[in-house]
Amino acid sequence: MLSSLLGLISDIILNFGYLGLVVITFAENVIAPIPSEFVFPWAGFLAAQGKMNIWLISLSGAIGSVLAALLLYYLGSKFNGDKTRKFIDKYGKFLFISLNDLERSEKWFSKYGVWTVLIFRMVPLGRSIISIPAGFIKMNVYIFASLTFVGTFIWSFILTYAGYTLGEHWTKVSEIISTYEHIVIYALIALIGVFIYTKRHKIPVIKNLRIKKA
Repeated sequence: MLSSLLGLISDIILNFGYLGLVVITFAENVIAPIPSEFVFPWAGFLAAQGKMNIWLISLSGAIGSVLAALLLYYLGSKFNGDKTRKFIDKYGKFLFISLNDLERSEKWFSKYGVWTVLIFRMVPLGRSIISIPAGFIKMNVYIFASLTFVGTFIWSFILTYAGYTLGEHWTKVSEIISTYEHIVIYALIALIGVFIYTKRHKIPVIKNLRIKKA
């Protein structure tokens, strides 16, 4: 399955060049499990052969990501309303969140959103997700788009240049990034565990167990 997907990606890049990269990057950010650690090092390898340009590769990646991010931003903005707040107020306890949690998150994002968006554009799993909360709090769309462009351009360039430098050994990039992604996943799991632990007194199931023990 994965080998077929990678073969399709290679064909798209070879046949459609930079436009293909824009489409692939858009799909990666919105719907498809397309590994950017394969796409850009491979494109970098093609650049090393004189078939593509590393700057235009990075630019294509940034454009595709911005288009996808704006779509997710729009979807996120549609969730910020009275219905969402009423839902959280009524059912938030089952999701371990409250209106106070939501308001604190909004204040935090309003204060540190610029750096959060920029950094998350270079973090596995976070590249797409960060667009939704940015839209939810209605972060200035021009600032959001600019940060997305800069962060994604840097990330795309790093991967592309690595593939360009490694040449025929460009696949080593995915091995390194895979380790990096595992670290991020473990960190997220740990953070979720800490979050649930701090909210344990508000979780209905745990509260019921405590009452029964008492």
